[in-house]
Amino acid sequence: MSMINASRHAEGKLEFSLLMWLAFAVFFVAIALSRLIPRAARPRMAGHEDGKSIFAAAKAATHNSIPFAFM
Repeated sequence: MSMINASRHAEGKLEFSLLMWLAFAVFFVAIALSRLIPRAARPRMAGHEDGKSIFAAAKAATHNSIPFAFM
């Protein structure tokens, strides 16, 4: 790999990591706030199991949405 390709690869990894952490933070806050709403009044969303922790739900939401950013 040339220096230019290695540099672009490193930049791409950094960009991906920053995007993952930013999306995780957004989803974490949104899910945490939604957990404050009584269970009967919460909106029903596909893929939201009530048994998951806030961290696991935010991680799943992040991994489900990030590929759309690179389409």
